[in-house]
Amino acid sequence: MTKELLAQFLPAYIVDFATKFSISEDFLRTHPDLVTLVLESKSIAEEKEKQSWFDLYPLMNDEQISKLRDILTKEKEKLAEIEAKYQEKQTEIKKKYDKIFSSPEYQQQQANIKAAEQTSKQQETVEADALLDQI
Repeated sequence: MTKELLAQFLPAYIVDFATKFSISEDFLRTHPDLVTLVLESKSIAEEKEKQSWFDLYPLMNDEQISKLRDILTKEKEKLAEIEAKYQEKQTEIKKKYDKIFSSPEYQQQQANIKAAEQTSKQQETVEADALLDQI
């Protein structure tokens, strides 16, 4: 299968990956969406498994092809749903911490800590100089 033929039927981002597989031209021409779903599938993780599905295509009837498409489409939708929830939760947590870290109280605490550290460093320097003067 040539890269040019794959590029005619598949999204550009997946063409290079698709070159690793032996995909029948008929399958590619008649079901490019299903080829893409198989290539993107997380549940069909290993390359051997993906190739097995491409090899099984000539033996599958229309109903089996339809069921495979439905399963992989549902998988893709569920993963997108999970990713959306994850992004939502991540945004929520980020807002919470942004609010905490940008609050005037937090800023004041940080300023107090820096001032205390500076005072401590100055005191240590004075003490160190005093010790050196005693020697």
